[in-house]
Amino acid sequence: MIVLKFGGTSVANAQRIRDAARIVLDQPAPRVVVVSAAAGVTNALLEAARAAARADTERRAAAIARVHGIHAEILAGIANAQCRDEADIAIADLHAALDRDLEDITAAGELSDRFSDRVVATGEKCLSILMAATIRELGSEARPVFTDTVIATDDRHGAARPDRARTRENADRVIRPLLDAGVTVVATGFIGASAAGETTTLGRGGSDYSATLLGAALDAAEVQIWTDVPGVLSADPRTVPHALVVPEISYDEAQELAHFGAKVLHPRTIRPAVARDIPVRILSTFAPAEPGTVVTRETTSDRIKAITALRGLILLTLDVAELEDLAPAASAAFRVMHERGIEILTVSQSSSRRRMTYLIDAVGGGCPTLQAHLGEALQDSEASVSCEEHVAVLAAVGNGAASTASALSRMMAVLHRAGVKVMATHQQTSNVAMLAVVADDDVARAVNAVHDAFIRPVAERRARRQRRSELMAEAVRVG
Repeated sequence: MIVLKFGGTSVANAQRIRDAARIVLDQPAPRVVVVSAAAGVTNALLEAARAAARADTERRAAAIARVHGIHAEILAGIANAQCRDEADIAIADLHAALDRDLEDITAAGELSDRFSDRVVATGEKCLSILMAATIRELGSEARPVFTDTVIATDDRHGAARPDRARTRENADRVIRPLLDAGVTVVATGFIGASAAGETTTLGRGGSDYSATLLGAALDAAEVQIWTDVPGVLSADPRTVPHALVVPEISYDEAQELAHFGAKVLHPRTIRPAVARDIPVRILSTFAPAEPGTVVTRETTSDRIKAITALRGLILLTLDVAELEDLAPAASAAFRVMHERGIEILTVSQSSSRRRMTYLIDAVGGGCPTLQAHLGEALQDSEASVSCEEHVAVLAAVGNGAASTASALSRMMAVLHRAGVKVMATHQQTSNVAMLAVVADDDVARAVNAVHDAFIRPVAERRARRQRRSELMAEAVRVG
């Protein structure tokens, strides 16, 4: 059994849904399809909900009209009258429920997280109906399944955490009988339900996360993430135009790339697959014949495979006069950042053990606000805090990439030759990534320099070997 997930751009209109449906039918059964809302629908639903909270009937109507228009265009692309009419009735019911929710939001005068989840879930639910109808039109039995009947979560609306044990029980009860009957299940991405039965959403990367959660719950042989890129790239092509598709990466490499800025997978997407040792394959809906990238537990290569960067960070340094002051000062700094929901990307301690350096997400108010909060927490100590904004972290990622003593020094030399000032460095003990902190303005130069030094030569050697093999094969054929 395989799980195939299609993102918003892959299901943006009737033709793309039909293309995605054909990809589904090319895969062996049994299969579960996970879909996002059509591109543009989620934003329009949120706009309608916010307008409803303000009693702005004009903006609410305009936003809902966009949602109806997108769904009507997709419905019109279903030629089979029975399939189209069945989908039309089901979507009309969802639109009516949406209108009732918007009326309740207007009556409340505010948009709660609970109502926000119910409203945005409409997009995925409508798309699952439309995809199932399209698959049926192409000759295969398919049924939509709303995952607020399957994916069990806590009650943190907007960023719910799943309960994998309960999800597995629900999947066995709701989905497995359909698969056993030969039905292709089209499940909603992004949504689940609390123990009280209220619809929740999984937050950023939620549709991909839904796919791996269902894959783990159903013991899938593979999870496929169909998107608008041909796989994991060796760098952001907007920064490195000659970036290459990486054929295979490990779970650890995928999580490091996602953690440090790569947009293909959210870090938590991989976790359910890791737990069940399920391969995750990233493919392009627009180039379905391409092999994409497979993410597995082990890979054969021990070189740097990709360079990524995360901009807009803050470099925070905590200094103390005496060694024994560091532990309480660092504890106070961690407490302040935890209380304010600030994500810490890396932490390092100087060799003198009197300095801690934190690389963190930017905060509202920037360094002045952060220093004020820390100053209050550290007022009874002699600790001092320095802060630098507009910094970025560059990550060179690859299993074993940092295992040689010269690897980090070589990267530093490459950056020095490129005229990039390095503010801090960090080498992962797992040897999965080497990190360099640089100014935001230097990111493009830094990424290109490291990519050209570590990745481009390998690709060129591979291309030369491929060309020699092709020439030899041609010579044998002619001879």
